[in-house]
Amino acid sequence: MLRSFFILVSLLLTATAVAQDNEFSYSFIQASYTKADFDSLGRDGDGLGFSASFELSPHFHVFGGYKGLDVGANADASGWNAGIGLNTPLTELMDIVVQLSYQTTEVPAPGLLPGTVEDDGLGLGAGIRVGANEWIEVYGGLTYLDLDSGNETVFDAGFLLSLGDAFAVGVSGSWDDDVSSLSVNGRLYFD
Repeated sequence: MLRSFFILVSLLLTATAVAQDNEFSYSFIQASYTKADFDSLGRDGDGLGFSASFELSPHFHVFGGYKGLDVGANADASGWNAGIGLNTPLTELMDIVVQLSYQTTEVPAPGLLPGTVEDDGLGLGAGIRVGANEWIEVYGGLTYLDLDSGNETVFDAGFLLSLGDAFAVGVSGSWDDDVSSLSVNGRLYFD
């Protein structure tokens, strides 16, 4: 997995030399309200999440986040991630983003007995950010997770509507084999 990541980074850095710069910011904080459907539990959950990203250089950023969900019957699910990302423009309106992260989750155990299942591991994601116009950004990607419990592929997509130079709101979704979620997001940029 790491060898593939370094090959992809090398290719993207090569593309950076010929690509034009754009106006995407990688320095922000974001708050989210999420509604999730856990297939294995047969339950829904909702809760709040917080994330942040900080631009280290024009093409590298660090990121992290936490999400807590109330699944009902005194059961909670939570998770956090942290990592480093590479971003490079393909055109004036599109960035490619590659991220390597550490992920950890804790979810209620299926079955009659109360308890939780903890899972952690590495994630490798790739996606795009597209500026549809000066007010709307559309994004999406795939993340491959290599967790203690096995491998998982997560698809996510969403959009942001800019309400000024420093604030945007939007909706996003995330889907894998067990959990589907929709979020309403507020993002504050601090470039």
